[in-house]
Amino acid sequence: MAKEKLLLSNLNTIEAEIIIAKLKSYGIPILKKSKGTGEIMEIYTGVNLYGIDIYVPEDMVELAEELLKPENEQK
Repeated sequence: MAKEKLLLSNLNTIEAEIIIAKLKSYGIPILKKSKGTGEIMEIYTGVNLYGIDIYVPEDMVELAEELLKPENEQK
């Protein structure tokens, strides 16, 4: 993977999974990182209270941001 850049931060589990699915459907590789002990908490309780960060390759950030805009904002 090329050098990654932070796309979104502090997402809950459901938000992160929806965004990851959409980006992957367009062939954009992602890196999902949990903060603190969030990943362990998610395994045991199903909830990540510390948030999830999503990273994409630096050269795909602009495309990813465009894909995630609400439909009424896209040109």
